[in-house]
Amino acid sequence: MKRVLLGLLLSLTMAMSPMALSGEFTIENIHIEGLQRLTSNQAFATLPLQVGDDVDDRSLAFATRSMFRSGYFEDIELQQDGNLLVVVVRERPAIGFIGLDGNKLLKTEQLRAALEAAGLKEGEIFQRATLAQIELELERQYNSQGRYAVLVESVVEDLGENRVSIEVSINEGVTSSISHINIIGNDDFSDSELIKLMSLQTPGFWTLFTKDDQYSREKLTADLENIRSHYLDKGYVLFNIESTQVAISADKTNVFITINLAEGDQFTIGKVSIAGQYEVQEADIRSLINASSGQVFSRRDLVNAAQDVRQLFGDQGFAFADIQPVPLINENLKTVDVQYQVRAGKRTYVRRIDFRGNTRTSDEVLRREMRQIEGGVAAMADIRASKLRLQRLGFFNNVAVETTPVAGTDDQLDVEFAVEEGLTADWSAVVGYNDGEGAFWGGSVNQNNFLGTGNKMEASFSSSSSTDEYRFSYLNPYYTVDGVSRGIDLYYTKRDYAKVAVSNFATDTVGVDMRFGYPIDDHTRLDFKLGYERIDLALGGTTATEVASFVAAEGKQYKQYKSTINWNNNTLNDFWYPTKGSSHGVNLDLALPNSDLNFYQLGYDYRTFTPLNHSESLVFSAGARVGVVGAYGDTSTAPFFANYYGGGFGSVRGFAFNSLGPKNSIGEPLGGQLLTTGSAELIFPLFNDMPSVRTSLFVDVGNVYQSGAFSAGELRVSGGLNLSWLTPVGPLTLVVANPLKQKSGDQTQSTHITLGRSF
Repeated sequence: MKRVLLGLLLSLTMAMSPMALSGEFTIENIHIEGLQRLTSNQAFATLPLQVGDDVDDRSLAFATRSMFRSGYFEDIELQQDGNLLVVVVRERPAIGFIGLDGNKLLKTEQLRAALEAAGLKEGEIFQRATLAQIELELERQYNSQGRYAVLVESVVEDLGENRVSIEVSINEGVTSSISHINIIGNDDFSDSELIKLMSLQTPGFWTLFTKDDQYSREKLTADLENIRSHYLDKGYVLFNIESTQVAISADKTNVFITINLAEGDQFTIGKVSIAGQYEVQEADIRSLINASSGQVFSRRDLVNAAQDVRQLFGDQGFAFADIQPVPLINENLKTVDVQYQVRAGKRTYVRRIDFRGNTRTSDEVLRREMRQIEGGVAAMADIRASKLRLQRLGFFNNVAVETTPVAGTDDQLDVEFAVEEGLTADWSAVVGYNDGEGAFWGGSVNQNNFLGTGNKMEASFSSSSSTDEYRFSYLNPYYTVDGVSRGIDLYYTKRDYAKVAVSNFATDTVGVDMRFGYPIDDHTRLDFKLGYERIDLALGGTTATEVASFVAAEGKQYKQYKSTINWNNNTLNDFWYPTKGSSHGVNLDLALPNSDLNFYQLGYDYRTFTPLNHSESLVFSAGARVGVVGAYGDTSTAPFFANYYGGGFGSVRGFAFNSLGPKNSIGEPLGGQLLTTGSAELIFPLFNDMPSVRTSLFVDVGNVYQSGAFSAGELRVSGGLNLSWLTPVGPLTLVVANPLKQKSGDQTQSTHITLGRSF
C-alpha cells in the first residue's frame, strides 16, 4: 500500500515547510510509531486529533506543533495511508543519571535537593536547555554561600536505550567576602551606627566563625529592613531607601555594597486618641500606650502598645478584640497624630477545653493544671498560665495551645492543648566529672509520670571517689485537689571528706523524710520536711584538734530528728539556659528536740537574668548566696561536718575546690559557719546557630568565715570565661578563671571542668 507523505520534519523554532496534500480526509484510525518510554496514552494526550476529525495541512501542522511543545519528542513525522493517520516519532532521551564531582563546601544531598526543587532530576526528559538550567541552579546555590568564582561544567554521555547521563564538574573557587559597605545620605546617624544594625559585615575576627562577611541577598534584604525599622523607631516617618547596589570585583573575590537612603525629618507625637466602644477602663488602656504629645514618634512603640492593649482586652475576656493604631502624618508640623481604633466585640466564654496527644498521661493530670475553666470568661492570661504549667510538668517535649471560635456564635470559643509526650519513665546510667571530686557514675530508674498519674517515683544510686549515695523517693504532687503535695524519701550516704581536700574524716548517714509542699501561687511554693537520720562519724589517722575536741564532747554517733522549711519563688523561663526571670529561695534545716546535736542551717539563694537585646542573645545575670550554721540548746558548737566550704565550680571560680576559709590545726580546710558568695555574668552567643552552647564573662566574689567573723577585706574575687555545652547527659562546662583578689597561701586553679551540673 502506498503511503503519501503528509508532514515534513519540523524544527523547534517551528519554521515549517508547506505540506503537500492531495486534499482533505477524515481520520478513521491513528497509529503512533517509535515509542520507547512513553505509553500510548501519554503520546495520544499530546496529539490534538482524534478519530472522526476532518483534517487538512493546516490542522496537521497545528497538531505537529502541539506535540513538539510537550517536550517529549525530537522528531515528528505525519504520514497518510488511506484514511489512516500514522505518526512516527523519535523521543527525547531521559536523564538516567546526574553525577556531581568537586563539591566540598556543599554536600551532594543539598545540591541534588536544589536540582530536584528546580525540576531537574533523574528520569526527567533531557533537553539541551537542561544543561544550562543545571549549571545555573548550581551556581545559584554557591552564590548564596558567598562564592561567585564557582565554575560549573557539564558533559553528556549516551547510556543506550534512549537514556543519557550528565556528569557535572564543579570548581568551587574561593569565597567572596564583603570588602566595603558604603551608606550614602545618612546625616543623623553615622555609618558605624547603621552598619552595626546589619548582619552583613566586613571581614574581622568574629566573621571567621559567623561567616557574616559572605554576601547573601536574603541577609541584605533583612538588613535593609533593620535599617528602615531603626529610622522609623526614631521618628523618621518619611525615611526611604532609594536604591542599593551590589558590585563584584573582576576576580569575583570581593563584594562592594552601596546603600542610598533619604532620612527625611524627625517627627514627634501630636495627639493621642482612642476611638471605639469598650468596657475596659480607658485609664488602663492609656497606661499601656504610654505615649504623649511631644515625644519622638516610634513605630515600635506604636505596635507594642497595640499588642499590649490587645492582650489587656484578651485578659478581660474579649478574645476577638481588634486594636488598630492609625498614624496621621502632618508634614508641615512634623507631627504624627495617633488614633487607636478599638473594636472590642463581645465578651467571650470557653465552651470546651480539649487535650490532644496525651497518649500516656491521663486527662485529669492535665486538667488540674488549668487556670482557665470551662464555661468561664475566656481570659487569655489564664490560658497562657495553663500552657506554662503544662510545660513545667516536665512530661512533654512540646505544648501548643489553639483557640477556635465556635461556629454559629460570636461569643464562644474552644481551647485545645496539643502536647507531645516526652520521656517520663526511663532507666538511665549517668557518668560525669567534677573538678572537685573527679569522675562519678550512677544509675536510676525514674518514673516522672508514674502510670500516667503525674506522681513521681525514683530509685537511684551514684558513686564518686568521695561519695556513695542511694536514694528512693515517691511524690504525689496533688495529694489534695488544691495542689498540696506529699512524698517520702529514703536515703543512705557515705562520704569521705579527705577525698575532697577537707579534714580527714568520713560520715555514714541513713535517713527517712516525709515531705509536704504547698503552692502559694503559680511561681511560689512552700515545702516542709520532717525526718529522722542517723550519722556515724569515722576519723582518719591524723585528726585535727577541732575534730578531736568535738568528738570528745559529742561522740561519734548521732541520732537526729530534723525539719526543713523551704520557700522558693521561680519565674525563670528555662531550666537549663534561662534568659529572663529570677529565682530566689530561703531554706532552713533545723534539728528538733531529742536530737543528739542541736543545730540549724539557714540559707538564701538568688539568681536573676535580664535580657539586654530584643533577641535575648545578650543577657546579664547576677546571683548571690548566703548561708549560716549555728548551734543551740545543749550543743556547744555546730558540727564541723555541717560547715560551708568555698572555692571552685559553683562557688568562687579560679580558686581550688573547697580551699577558701578557715583552716584546722594541721592546715586542712575546715569550712565555716558563714558563707557569702556573689557573681555577675555577661552571657553572649559564641555560635548563632548553636543554641546548646552558652558562653559568659563572669566575676565571682565570696568566702567562708567562722561565725560572726565576716570581714569584707577577706573576700576573694575572680574573673574569667565560662563555656557550657548542653550534652545529652547534662551541661559540659569549661571554666577559665583568674583570681583578681587573693592572699598569700591561697590555692588557685585556672581551669574547672564539670559534666552533669549547671552553675
